[in-house]
Amino acid sequence: MKRCFEQRGAGVASCSTPSAVFLPCRLAKLQGRKRSSLKYIVSVAQLGQVQTELLTSTRQGTSAGQIGRLSRQGINRRPLDEEPALPLYTCLDGDILTPSNKFAYYEALRSGLKALRALGINGICVDVYWGIVEGVQPREYDWSSYKQLFALIRDEGFMAQVCLCFHATDTVPLPTWLVEEGRTNPDIFYTDRAGQRCSNYVSLGADEVPVLAGRTPLECYRDLMTSFRRELGPLLGSTILDVLVGLGPDGELKYPAHPRDKRWNFPGVGEFQCYDKYMLSVLRACAQQVNQPSWGLRGPHDAGTYCVWPHQTGFFHQRGNWGSPYGKFFLQWYSDMLVQHADAVLGIAREVLLGPETPYTNYGYQPPYQHVHDSESGKGRGSGRSSGSDGDEEDGGGGVVVTSQAAGGGVSLPSASLTPAIRLHARLPSIYWWYADAHAPELTAGYYNTASRDGYMPIMHVLARNGVSVRLRGGEPRGYEMNMQAYCAPDCQLTQQRTVAAALHVPVGLENLSERFDEAGLLRLERALFDASVYKGIELPQVQLLVFNRMCDSMFEPGNWNRFKQFVRRVRNRAETLVGSDRGSLNGTSGVFGTPPGPPGAVNLPTAAAAAAAAAAAAGQWVAEPSGSSGKGGALQLA
Repeated sequence: MKRCFEQRGAGVASCSTPSAVFLPCRLAKLQGRKRSSLKYIVSVAQLGQVQTELLTSTRQGTSAGQIGRLSRQGINRRPLDEEPALPLYTCLDGDILTPSNKFAYYEALRSGLKALRALGINGICVDVYWGIVEGVQPREYDWSSYKQLFALIRDEGFMAQVCLCFHATDTVPLPTWLVEEGRTNPDIFYTDRAGQRCSNYVSLGADEVPVLAGRTPLECYRDLMTSFRRELGPLLGSTILDVLVGLGPDGELKYPAHPRDKRWNFPGVGEFQCYDKYMLSVLRACAQQVNQPSWGLRGPHDAGTYCVWPHQTGFFHQRGNWGSPYGKFFLQWYSDMLVQHADAVLGIAREVLLGPETPYTNYGYQPPYQHVHDSESGKGRGSGRSSGSDGDEEDGGGGVVVTSQAAGGGVSLPSASLTPAIRLHARLPSIYWWYADAHAPELTAGYYNTASRDGYMPIMHVLARNGVSVRLRGGEPRGYEMNMQAYCAPDCQLTQQRTVAAALHVPVGLENLSERFDEAGLLRLERALFDASVYKGIELPQVQLLVFNRMCDSMFEPGNWNRFKQFVRRVRNRAETLVGSDRGSLNGTSGVFGTPPGPPGAVNLPTAAAAAAAAAAAAGQWVAEPSGSSGKGGALQLA
């Protein structure tokens, strides 16, 4: 849907520098497809000298052909490589570009960016959709509109953060040729127990199967990232400083267990998405490995449907089958498939976007079923980049093994002083309802997180290993604002995620969960940014960046705009006063980390013992854990 941005009423927006005052701008509003001419003046008073520029007449949009010659400074002559203490980003709407790779409202976007720059926002987040760039034919990439968009962002003095989106939305579908492949072979999409498909993302079960015009999904992701680096290389490290790698539906690492259609509504538990033939084939192989072939026929039969509550099912209720040997086996397999998918895609992103010469951390994740899949396919699922096998030893971190990167056995370790030009990020979902006992919605989404087991440690290990920071959502909602019967605890889940990230030295970025501009919500979001409390013996470091989601119509309403302006001002002031030598930096010597992560076994988390029950080994057979065993978190144990 086409959106417009309009600022009503008067008022003065505060710039990032106290000596500069930007007069209020009347933002352009589009009427159909007509482009309104912009006539507004930005008045800048600096050091007693007033300079007035009619920006729309003197500053023309930079063309895509000029993208390699852009200055390293914005219109305010502030070097972009001098980042503020807490970078503030705002996301653009996903409908900026149409599926035909054309701008929907270029001039309105330009006026909105000028208003955000006057407010003091540092950067803009842009969703780069697979369905737009490679939408017509496989291996044919069209970056023209995105080049023009990034040129506009740079011309207005912003940093840019890119989200590589391999999913579809309501406005942007997957590539046309991929959709055609899906009509021929619908099993490339996630499938629920009733056989209904989710066509927004390719099933991770097919990651290494050549189902997309002769290529595997992992090869498609690699080819798109390679084209991105080749076409937008001049901007990497100058304008584009951060790349968020999409890992699933909505760009988040999850299964589409809670689809945004009529199948599911809040606070239903959702459904397991493991019924395409590729997922079932791996499930059968793992069940054979533990000498329980009946466990590999299908998912849990008593898990209910999308909209049921946990106590209405035999699997998710307080004493349900999620705690049985079969339940532990299935949940371990289901979550490990998701973690290994993340490891494969992030490994590709690291190799393509950062290069193999970047610093590499010294431990990696190997799911318990890894050797089963390897014996069938002859290679690991993470074929996007090589992983060393020499010198592996067991570790008590929930399937984490320490790997020495010997010559010829993985990525070599160069000098730690080498810093990559860009930073990689991954987004985790906020699934906060029924946050008790089984945590049913998290289980269906792929996170084996229960009241007695930490389900976020394995993925944080993968992020730490690949030098990727985590983007978390939430901060402003509270459980008492929601359905009280559904045990909603968004703040508790965010604290749990941040605690595990802090223990493994994974930098954290925060994104608001919903578009809200009320004072209470903004104050909570501000409080979450600077929360330095201690949880389970782990001190939470300051959040590294804030992404405000997103630039929408309601943002520019007078009341909302004034509250948002005050919020930005407070956050910037607090961040500047908290800058110190003890603060972790995104520009650390290890690529992303200010402090190299320690061994997983040394993590001071009570839940680490629960994750240790699922520790993997390079060889050996897996057997079902007997009922009543003391290992609360593990589904399988070594024989």
